[in-house]
Amino acid sequence: MSTDVLAPDEVRAALRDYFSDHPGLAETRRLRDGDHAVAEAGFDRARWSDLAGEVGLAAMGAPAEADGLGLGLEHLVAALEECGTTLYPGPARAAALLAWSSGLTADRSDRLGEAVTRLVEGAAVPAFAQFEGAGRDSLELSADGLLRGRVRGVTHATAADLLLAVAGAPDGPRVVVADLGAGGVRRALSRGVDFAGVTGELELGGVPATALTEPGDTAAVARFDTAARILLAAEQVGGAEGCLRESVSYALVRTQFGRLIGGYQAVQHRCARTAVAVASAKALVSAAARAVDDDEDSARMLGLLAKAEASDVFQEAADGLVQVCGGIGFTWEHDAHLFFRKARSTAVLGGTSARLRHQAVEDGCLNLIRPATT
Repeated sequence: MSTDVLAPDEVRAALRDYFSDHPGLAETRRLRDGDHAVAEAGFDRARWSDLAGEVGLAAMGAPAEADGLGLGLEHLVAALEECGTTLYPGPARAAALLAWSSGLTADRSDRLGEAVTRLVEGAAVPAFAQFEGAGRDSLELSADGLLRGRVRGVTHATAADLLLAVAGAPDGPRVVVADLGAGGVRRALSRGVDFAGVTGELELGGVPATALTEPGDTAAVARFDTAARILLAAEQVGGAEGCLRESVSYALVRTQFGRLIGGYQAVQHRCARTAVAVASAKALVSAAARAVDDDEDSARMLGLLAKAEASDVFQEAADGLVQVCGGIGFTWEHDAHLFFRKARSTAVLGGTSARLRHQAVEDGCLNLIRPATT
């Protein structure tokens, strides 16, 4: 199916309908409360299989040869925004990135085809070793296609069947997908502040892996990094929108001094500022995704700026949610701290906002806004 047939807004609407019946926040609350049925994996496996296979989240970015839809990054951004809005704790981002990354190579090996097919069917749990320093400095791909090393900060490491990472190789870094079910894997769960983003550590002792980029193709690795950054930004923008919805909903029912708090200008202005910031960040993330889809030179710069803006906006929106809710917003039982935790934990992934903007300036992002000289 071409991207002209299915618009990003249709993807967004489909995921919104699904989460209206199966809210991701319900799973995240179970993690908060220590529900053993979901605690180790970090999500509900049955629900993930349904979302990935029946709803088709994993198929969106996968190529047609693997029964995928072959949609672009802009469509995946729409899907991840909805996952972020409801704080869905499952491996949606890793699945979207793996499906999209399988299109980086024209080599359709049986091993890769089987991995993507399992993913599309909802029969595999993907994991992702996140960003610079989380993989390529500690994972090595040998000439015989075996992956060795130790990597931390891996999403859903204890439950994963497939690992997506960038690994060092004799001919330079390469994007790889490894089959964790083949043995030679040691797993350890990491305890972090984010209930909706369980991570862990993997130690690989010669695991079969398939390279998704050609030897020495640093441009493809950079494109992968940009796509990963944009998909995380999409989750963050969705989280910020979730905070805004929660804030407005509470302001329309909570009364103080005989009137709804939504009638006070201070609350109105706080929500209005968040709404404007969310809309701006969402537009920037979408622009970055389109730049990747169109293979534009500005894609990396826009990706850096999108992640920086999404991090700041999500933190601001989470702060606003706590403040609008007042005393109850500080309690363990309220959802506000779940958004707050997600905002803080994702803000540092891939670099701080200041660092990302500095990198974008070094790459020449100011030329995007300067008038052309004649």
